[in-house]
Amino acid sequence: MELSRLQRRAENEWWIAPYGKMRVPAVIFATEALIRDMDEKVYEQATNVAMLPGIVKASYVMPDAHWGYGFPIGGVAAFDADQGGVISAGGVGFDISCGVRTLLTGLTFDQIQAKKERLADALFGKIPAGVGSRGKLSLNEKEMNAMLAGGAKWAVERGYGMREDLERVEEGGCIPGAHPHEVSDRAKKRQREEMGTLGSGNHYLEVQHVAKIVDRDIAAAFGVSQGNIVLSIHCGSRGLGHQVGTEFLTRMAAAASQYGIDLPDRELA
Repeated sequence: MELSRLQRRAENEWWIAPYGKMRVPAVIFATEALIRDMDEKVYEQATNVAMLPGIVKASYVMPDAHWGYGFPIGGVAAFDADQGGVISAGGVGFDISCGVRTLLTGLTFDQIQAKKERLADALFGKIPAGVGSRGKLSLNEKEMNAMLAGGAKWAVERGYGMREDLERVEEGGCIPGAHPHEVSDRAKKRQREEMGTLGSGNHYLEVQHVAKIVDRDIAAAFGVSQGNIVLSIHCGSRGLGHQVGTEFLTRMAAAASQYGIDLPDRELA
């Protein structure tokens, strides 16, 4: 991204002042090096978001930003309904349950430095990744429904985690009131062979080194120290989530006209 179009407000805070139809500024939080590496589409999409009705304060962009659906991925915005604010079910994207988890390994940088290539090869060999990848776990209809209703608790009960893990997951790993019968057979079929796979696109598993502690209190609360090795996993519900999102967005678009809501054609692009 070209820096000359940005105003630097702090070491890692950059503003795009409102112009044209922008209602608020676009604010990017990133180092100069990250800004330079960002796709020009991040600039375009961040300013587009700043044009939306009812937007509050600014169109914000996080350091991991890259080209998304409508918002840049890593984009954040709030809208005031009383000011004509919009609802976008697919601004950034619409895969369900896509997120990031960071796991402490108990290892240090010095312990893995000499073995990092062997470690990378072992992870690559053990973890199914990429389009069409399949895991060793295939769920029948009963287990599929149990997984959809039980979430992370289901995984822990079957040995794919520890009870302590649930203490650090929203809602203890399971939101009450899930109805697996609302999920289509097509969505369940897409998930059946994908359990335990990483996927493609911007999904990743990284072995990361904690090179610097910025806030010691927060780091201590999470048990993180300088020199630690952690695993960061970015994944989601794969074909299941994409299919669920597609189906319910289609239903939402069809219902919008009944409530006098104008929905641009590109909403479902």
